[in-house]
Amino acid sequence: MFTVATPTASGTPAPPRRRIATILTSAPPETPPTPTTPATVVVCNHGRDDLQELMELLAKRGMDVRSSQSLAETRRLLREVRPAVVVLNPLTLVTGGIELELIEALQREDDPIPVVIVVDDLQLLGDAHRWQLPIRDFVRKPMSSSETLYRVELVLAHRRRHSTLLLRQRHLEGQISVDFKTGLLSEQYFSRILILEWKRARRHQDALSLLFLDIDDFKAVNDSTEYTFGDEVLRKVGETLRNTVRETDFAARIGGDEFCVLLPQTTPREAVQTAMRIRQRIAETVIHRGPYSRQVTVSIGIDAHDARSSGSPELLRSRANHALKEAKRRGKNHVWLYAGHNPGDNGSESGNGKAAPDLESGSAEQAQGS
Repeated sequence: MFTVATPTASGTPAPPRRRIATILTSAPPETPPTPTTPATVVVCNHGRDDLQELMELLAKRGMDVRSSQSLAETRRLLREVRPAVVVLNPLTLVTGGIELELIEALQREDDPIPVVIVVDDLQLLGDAHRWQLPIRDFVRKPMSSSETLYRVELVLAHRRRHSTLLLRQRHLEGQISVDFKTGLLSEQYFSRILILEWKRARRHQDALSLLFLDIDDFKAVNDSTEYTFGDEVLRKVGETLRNTVRETDFAARIGGDEFCVLLPQTTPREAVQTAMRIRQRIAETVIHRGPYSRQVTVSIGIDAHDARSSGSPELLRSRANHALKEAKRRGKNHVWLYAGHNPGDNGSESGNGKAAPDLESGSAEQAQGS
């Protein structure tokens, strides 16, 4: 009757607010050591049964035992301590009832609190699948103190295993969240960030802009040098992006020589200014490795969403890519802002676009490369 919910790699973690993930460790984390402080066990004896023998057994096993006999006492106790496990002897076991809600409120995705529930009748467990209790077990009255002790130790062991799995999951997510050639975010992780930032922008009615970048004639660079030099070009472009965008922006490599930058709370005008700065800095960078030395340029497509119109993360990407293709078509080393307003436009068909809008007193041609 024991159940446990384990983390999976498909879960959506809270994304970092920094644009670049931290350096990975070289080895997966070890199993968390056995805690030196005693595990705190909260015994909620709302049913007022004689649980003295159980509490003595728990204490003999080195556990810190706290008890309560009413809802008011339980609330006060749970505000004072965060238990390692709860033993609940309910007054009335009801789905959606106050007793279960108190325990459900303790649960965190990264730190679930196991609960052992004492029941009179197993039929009361018919709704157990609806309870927000990831790690739970049950004992039936008349309860045996030794069996209950065993159940408590069992759920504590599963909690430790859960912590170990969570650490390993985070390590693996760290590996796939970083592009190994550039140190930027990976395409997979960036896609998750884009969805989250899209929802955030919609909720707060903020602007959100997306840049798509492509290194011009990258194949020719690889063909005329070596692939190790091509990797150095990718690394230098990634380094330029890191040094140019803000701490709250997200830069990623999404393909061979393709990059993107997500700019939260950024208007189209501000996105164009950022894109032009990126384009100029990359064009001015001389890349050296071995006997080779090159300067490269990038083409950049931009789309922006103001949260007041309909759209989707997929449409934002599609339109930014459409703008990138237009920048390429116009001679490369260009910045192009998508400005399509056709009803039903899916961003991949024909849509109006324009070079970067006037910046201060300058002309639209400022968005184009020399």
